[in-house]
Amino acid sequence: MSEAAPLSVKRLLEQVKARLEPPFAAVCVVGEVSNFRGSGRHWYFTLKEEGAALSCAVWAGQQRFLQHKPADGQRVVLKGSLNLYVAGGTITLAVTHCEPAGVGDLQARLRALEADLRAQGLFDRPKRPLPRFPQKLGIVAALGGAALRDVLEVTARRAPGIDLLIAPAAAQGERCVPETLLAIQELQDPYWGCEALLLVRGGGSLEDLWAFNDPELVRAVAECRIPIITGVGHEIDTTLVDLAADRRAATPSQAAELATPDRVALGADLRRRTEALAAKAAWRLRGLETTLNLLTDHGLQRTEPLATTGARLAALGQRLALAHPSRGLDAAGGRLALLRQRLNQAAGRAAGEADLPRVYAAQRALAPAVLRGLQQRDQRLAVLGERLRGLDPTGPLQRGFVLALDAEGRPVTTAMAQPAGAALRLRWRDGERQARLE
Repeated sequence: MSEAAPLSVKRLLEQVKARLEPPFAAVCVVGEVSNFRGSGRHWYFTLKEEGAALSCAVWAGQQRFLQHKPADGQRVVLKGSLNLYVAGGTITLAVTHCEPAGVGDLQARLRALEADLRAQGLFDRPKRPLPRFPQKLGIVAALGGAALRDVLEVTARRAPGIDLLIAPAAAQGERCVPETLLAIQELQDPYWGCEALLLVRGGGSLEDLWAFNDPELVRAVAECRIPIITGVGHEIDTTLVDLAADRRAATPSQAAELATPDRVALGADLRRRTEALAAKAAWRLRGLETTLNLLTDHGLQRTEPLATTGARLAALGQRLALAHPSRGLDAAGGRLALLRQRLNQAAGRAAGEADLPRVYAAQRALAPAVLRGLQQRDQRLAVLGERLRGLDPTGPLQRGFVLALDAEGRPVTTAMAQPAGAALRLRWRDGERQARLE
C-alpha cells in the first residue's frame, strides 16, 4: 500500500488547531506564575508546576475584567481558552479570569449555596417597587466606613429633606451576620416608619464579602417587610443578598441614588410642566379672545333668543330716554336762569353805565350758544333713533322677511339645524303660523 502524501507544516498545525481549540475553549488550570511581563498593551507570563509550563496571555481588552492581577511567585487559578498560534507553532492560554488559589473552593461553595437557596424560592419572589418620594430611609452600614459616607453624601445632594435612620453593623468578620440581622429586624419595625432599607458595604475580596452569602442573612433580606436595596462591594462583586434584594445596586452610591428622588431633576420637570401649562392656558385664552371678538363683530344679538333681544332693546330705550335733549335743555335752562340772576346782581352792583355794554354783549352771545347746544342734541337724538330702529327685531318683518323659530322659541339660523319633521313657528309682521319640515 502506498503512503499518503506528506502534509505541510502549516496544514498540519491548522488541523491540530481545528481539533485542539474547541474542546479546550473554556478550561480551568492552577499553577505558579513566573516571568510576568506587563510593560506593553498585553500581559504575558508562564504558568508552571514541577515538570510542566504553559504560556499565558491576558489581552488588553480583557484586563479590566480581571478581579486579580497575576504576579511572579503567586499560585493562581486561571480560566480561559487554549489558542494554537500557527505561525509560531506555540500554544497559549488566553486568560479571562484569575483568582488566588484557594478562592476556587469558595466559588464552589458559593455556587452550591446559591443553588440550594434558589431551590427554596428565595430568589424568585416578586420584587417590590421602591417608594418614589420616601420620607424616611433605613441604612445598615458600618459606622465610619466609606460606604456610609457615600450614601450620606448622595442623599444630602439629591434629597436633603429625607430622614435617615442608621443601624450600625460590622462589615465583615464574626460580628457581621448577627449585627446585620438585628439591624434589619429593627429597621423594618413599623414604629420607626422606614419606607425602604439600604444594605451597603464597600468593596473587598470574596473572603471579605463572604458574610453577605450567609443563608440566614439572605433569608432575612428576602422576608423583610419593606423593600431592600443592596449595594455590597463594587460593580463586579455579586453576593447572595443581592439576588434576594428588591433592587441590587453596583455601589453604595448607586443604592442611594435608587432610593432617593433627584430634587434637581424634579425641579426641572416641575418648571417644564409649569411652562407647558402656562402656554396651554395662554393658547386657550387667545382662542376664547378670538371667539369673543368674532361674536362681537358679527353682533351678539344674532345668537341670542328674542326675549334677550327685547330686553336689550328696552335697555337701549331707557338709555335713549335718559339722553333725550329735553333733559339737557332743562338743565341748560336752569343754568341760564342762574347766570341771568348772577348777571343782574353783577349789573346792579356795577357803578355807572360803564358795565352795561359788557352785560348786553353777554346777553347777545348767550342765545346763539343755547341754540347750538339744542341743535347738537337734536342731531344726536336722530342718530340714536336710527340705531334703535336698526336693532328692532321686527324691522326685517316689515320688509317681507319671515322669522323661523323652533319649538322652544329660538331663531333657526341654518338649514341643517333642524331634522326632518321638526315643528317650526313662522312669524310675519302681522301674525304667526305653524309649519313642519319635510
